[in-house]
Amino acid sequence: MYGDRSRREFLKTAGAATLSAMAGGNQRLIAAEKVEPTADTLILLWMAGGMAQTETFDPKRYTPFETGLESARVLSTFPDIPTKVDGVRLSKGLERIASVMDRCTLVRSYQAGDLGFILHSRHQFHWHTGYAPPQSVACPHIGSWISKILGPKNEKHAGVYRRRPVTRNRRRE
Repeated sequence: MYGDRSRREFLKTAGAATLSAMAGGNQRLIAAEKVEPTADTLILLWMAGGMAQTETFDPKRYTPFETGLESARVLSTFPDIPTKVDGVRLSKGLERIASVMDRCTLVRSYQAGDLGFILHSRHQFHWHTGYAPPQSVACPHIGSWISKILGPKNEKHAGVYRRRPVTRNRRRE
């Protein structure tokens, strides 16, 4: 399989070639021209406790309900619909968002860290701050970082507004 080479020599050569290719690609990224943003405003919709991504912005295969249907066969309970962007589909019920999808950015590449599968709050904290919980100090929110980088749009208004949910145990502020 390796000709006159040993398995160890083959792996050493393959590893060196792979690392060389990866290092060469990084130089192109470093020297790449900076892309200037064109958006005036960024609105992040964080729907904690909302609908699942597989039934909204990342639809899976639709499985119509039938009596005796095994739950393992169900990937989505809504059919998908086209948007204004070729190849991007949303779940039925999001027709108004689909009509303006050419003016949006849909992030489907986020991969959650291994923070456990039970507590959604741990993943929300990680997504909002970039830090794995728990932290002994307050971590800046992603909106704060974006605001710091872009600078103030209007000196009279805060760069970030974060609406906190009203609960029974907390009065409205």
